[in-house]
Amino acid sequence: MNFQKIKVYHLFWIVSILIIIIGIVQSNDPNAILDINIHDTYYVIANFDSTVFLSLCYFLMGFGYWLLQKVFKKQLVRFLTLIHSIILIGSFILYWIVFFYKPLYYRNDNFPLIEDLQSLNVVLVTELFLIVLFATPIYIINLLIGIFRKSKTI
Repeated sequence: MNFQKIKVYHLFWIVSILIIIIGIVQSNDPNAILDINIHDTYYVIANFDSTVFLSLCYFLMGFGYWLLQKVFKKQLVRFLTLIHSIILIGSFILYWIVFFYKPLYYRNDNFPLIEDLQSLNVVLVTELFLIVLFATPIYIINLLIGIFRKSKTI
């Protein structure tokens, strides 16, 4: 397989499919929920719902890249595309590395029912801030530059 033919939108679509597969595998667990506590209110979201939302976000980002490159024949800024892709796809990979490396966050050996998920939560919050504060504006700026750029792709 020629890796130079793989475009950035292919990578986003592959990650989107992986997220859906992981969500389907984990959906048989009825206790798989996401709890968000804001002041006195708990927001409880099923993991499969958050998986579908996250997968849709990755798919739409790939669709945005595809739309500009294939349909409108516009050229994107390679550096911005690279930074955006590294942040988003790298955060997905980093999350699963931390998730599967259990000795990093299972610290309580005396009582095995208590899980210390602090390092996993730190990774998630850091990735969220990185995505919201850096990757999303880079994506929007890259698409706007691509839309208003006069040059066409070859």
